[in-house]
Amino acid sequence: MNLRGLSTLLLLATACLAQLIWAGSAYSEASLQAGAGSLTLEMRGDYLPDFGIEILHGGQPITTRKQLRFRVDATEPVGIDAPRGVFEALKPGSGRLTAEADVVLRRGDREVIIDTMTILPGESAGHPRFVVLDDRDNALFTLSHLHVSLDIEDGRFSVSHAELEATEDLARRLGFGKLAGMPIGAARMDLELEITDRGDLSGLPEACDGRPIWPQDGVEADIELIGMNNVAYQGKHADGRIKLAPSAILKNVSEADIPWIPQFETLDGYDYPFEPSDQHAYLVWNLYRIADGRIEMLAASGAKHAFFTVNTSCDINCDNNNVVWKGCEDIYAAGSNDMPAHQGPRNEIEASIGEWDNCGSFFDPDCTGSLTDDAGEWQHRLLVDPDELQRPGAEYFMDAWYVVQHDVDIWNTMGYRPIDPEPIGDGWVMNEGTFTNGPVVSEWVGTGNTGPKTDHEVIVIASESPEQDYPDNMPQGHLRLLVKVTEVETDRYRYNYALQNYDFDRALEGFRIELPDNATVFDTYFGDTDRDAVNDWRIGVHDTYVSFQAPPGNPLSWFTLFNFEIETDAPPVNSRVKLDLCGDGNDMERNVEILAPAAGMNLIFEDAFRGSSC
Repeated sequence: MNLRGLSTLLLLATACLAQLIWAGSAYSEASLQAGAGSLTLEMRGDYLPDFGIEILHGGQPITTRKQLRFRVDATEPVGIDAPRGVFEALKPGSGRLTAEADVVLRRGDREVIIDTMTILPGESAGHPRFVVLDDRDNALFTLSHLHVSLDIEDGRFSVSHAELEATEDLARRLGFGKLAGMPIGAARMDLELEITDRGDLSGLPEACDGRPIWPQDGVEADIELIGMNNVAYQGKHADGRIKLAPSAILKNVSEADIPWIPQFETLDGYDYPFEPSDQHAYLVWNLYRIADGRIEMLAASGAKHAFFTVNTSCDINCDNNNVVWKGCEDIYAAGSNDMPAHQGPRNEIEASIGEWDNCGSFFDPDCTGSLTDDAGEWQHRLLVDPDELQRPGAEYFMDAWYVVQHDVDIWNTMGYRPIDPEPIGDGWVMNEGTFTNGPVVSEWVGTGNTGPKTDHEVIVIASESPEQDYPDNMPQGHLRLLVKVTEVETDRYRYNYALQNYDFDRALEGFRIELPDNATVFDTYFGDTDRDAVNDWRIGVHDTYVSFQAPPGNPLSWFTLFNFEIETDAPPVNSRVKLDLCGDGNDMERNVEILAPAAGMNLIFEDAFRGSSC
């Protein structure tokens, strides 16, 4: 065993022993309560009018993302479950907070007047939340996806971000049933933290001895995406495209502790001895349509830079919201996934290892070491033309994927929900279906579904240093190639290929299908996301093959799906196609065994032009 492996075993042994000591030791739990303070609501006056909803505060209309600040009084303080002073949950039914509001919500001839808000603690699926009632105890909103922190020394309970979601009762009173569960704003809270019995406030359980254990210590990292509560409309651009964002819930299912350090910050209280020092995860999402025999990617987000982890339902919680500790869950709302200061371009991230450098980035082009630019309301977002969402008989899906540093299983870190887009007024609701963990392309052709007319191949571009220990032996990237073959008429076959690059940073610039002698090609098709014919891949139909080659600036980059199709009189056989990979490396071309029109044993990119697109 090498020195690094021995060091890793010692770290794990120390952590496991600490867990056993923690489980068997007695301590006196402190009693904590949150009392008076302030509540800030950011009402989404930018897009709620699209659904015919007016918002008034103090009799004045709100037509932007306006923040309203209210004083909070504590009729009865809210109980906080915080073993050793580490936040774990709110105690349902433990308190009652109030705030004077003077807010009116109106839709048509329906009106909801909010003079006094009563705020009650609760939980949903193990995650803390608040419920907001009016003065008749009718539920108005929930404050969900709470980003909670405690400051024992200064006596503060803070919610730095929460999603403000409409209840079924509010939706009924406004005559708009689809409003139920919809994000209608954001919230922040800052309350006094009262300690009525100090008990044990040591801050860390014994199980935290020897932690954090980083992936770079040789312990494999694995984050799982376990839910997407909603896919939310976030407004309409001046050009008519609509903005969509999902919520996301994740869980650390590995022994490693995962860094979640915000841009331009360092890890407070712990040593993160690696560079760059502000590493975190990146959430990306895409929109797809299945119709007319193909799966298409309609739109893509930028990369949302993660900045805070809630850490609930943990195996171990070592009291830092910039580390996802072993077994912990984290939750982000659609609204927090649309915050301007955290939306950047994908191409700055090395997806295969989940790394990003702030110097010279979109956020800091002059390398000042601080945030000097942000994305505003529309840059680096998923924007889609509404006309793309109204094809009869089509199926639509939204997926999401957390790009996590040194994640050993990218497939469980992504998931998707079917959606049924519906226009209401000038806005849209998505009518989401059931969440599924894994890649959305499996909805078109299932993983491993190899047959006479379908195939689905998973492609791993191996590490160029496989002899190294983890994480230095991580693959260069992962791809999936799928095909459906349809006999459109007698002896005429349509080959629909969908190729998705997940985390291969070098990208792809060529795709080739070989033909048997004397085959006739009747039709070809290439499809990408931008619907701009100027940068479509060049299609070449030759006597013995059909080639697709990328123009400058439009390779198949990571987490992107393109379509390649031909129609020919040659029937499908077990064969190969060839991929042309960008950049320098041991792998420059890759044969993939899959259904195709010809045997394809000697595919050569005679017309390839390296470096032209990448």
